[in-house]
Amino acid sequence: MMKLYVAILLFTVLRLTSATAQLLFTPGYVVTAAGDTLRGEVRQKDNKTLLFRNNNKAVERSYSPELLVTYRAEGIDYAPVQLTEEGIVSSYFMREQIKGYVSLYSLFHAEGRMTHALRLPDNTFVPLRGNLALLTLTKHLTECKSAQMSHLLSLGSFYNSEVYYERVVNTYNQCVRPSQRVTQTKKRFRYEAGLSAIGCMNSWKYGTSDPINTVYYNPYNVYSTFYTGTIGAFFTVVPRKRLSISVELLASKYTGSLTVPLTNPLDPTAVNPRLYSFDERYFSLPVTGRYVFINRATRWYLKAGVGPTLRTAMSGKYTEVNVDADIFINHKTNIGVGFLAGLGADIPLTEKHRIYVELRTMPHFVLDGVTRIATSRSLQFTINVPLIKRE
Repeated sequence: MMKLYVAILLFTVLRLTSATAQLLFTPGYVVTAAGDTLRGEVRQKDNKTLLFRNNNKAVERSYSPELLVTYRAEGIDYAPVQLTEEGIVSSYFMREQIKGYVSLYSLFHAEGRMTHALRLPDNTFVPLRGNLALLTLTKHLTECKSAQMSHLLSLGSFYNSEVYYERVVNTYNQCVRPSQRVTQTKKRFRYEAGLSAIGCMNSWKYGTSDPINTVYYNPYNVYSTFYTGTIGAFFTVVPRKRLSISVELLASKYTGSLTVPLTNPLDPTAVNPRLYSFDERYFSLPVTGRYVFINRATRWYLKAGVGPTLRTAMSGKYTEVNVDADIFINHKTNIGVGFLAGLGADIPLTEKHRIYVELRTMPHFVLDGVTRIATSRSLQFTINVPLIKRE
């Protein structure tokens, strides 16, 4: 189960970090058709619309490909590209992926089956559209006669993907212009990592009511609240995007009790108290998605995800007159399941430093083998402080 969970986590992280969509404004600049360079923040809305603002308080301006020479965001160059198909000229903003004798560009979103384009040595652009891309590559990449190039452009080897296009263009440039430097632009892997200070209000709901066994006493109820503090660590991928993913690690515990009336079946008027108490210690590894819904100086976001737990210790007992007995728990250490949901604020302290403040809930099921013996509830106030980051 844990292997499957780790595999799903890695797949999700890789999918997210490979996304090219600029969902939020990021630092950059634009060069207008008049030759002016404007520095500020940019966001590509779609293939034909770029939004620009001088800062987060300025009015947004919209640009089409005809109005710009280029723009740059997150260290990546983008260009207005004109493609002519069946006599119709269309303009798009495209990301520069490989710059060389022949260059490769990619679209923000696929236009039908078209996802990429080639810039040929004469500075004209041709589209790469679905399975027709092989015909386009074969038609225009004719200067290289190597066996490797022939293999790449054979029908049996070709498949329509960005990775394959990169292989073809890199191989062709190396074959035709081996002395000419070819640059390949990649988006940086952006992340934050740091520590968390967490205040917890933990409680328990023990089991479920069973009328047959609760005629004379009923321990199945909500137990006392336990206040505690803990620390944790977090790792967030693409933290400046509207949608990001975080992995956290934290340790917590619960210690609580409940006084249960114990009725004597031979004398219903005689009621004796029985004290039930439980203790649980656990690690949690919540994996959450974070969505920014207000993007101002303070960014507000929602976060939610799964929160598997590893229970490291579990004990329970009940006490009454002349009785002090342990409650039998089949598996004192076990893996549990839960979730995390909350509201947070990304608060800038200085130009380079910020903190994240969150109010969230993180319940999980306490499992005894295959049965559930309790629901552990945790309401948390969290302050996350980034210590390591790459932006």
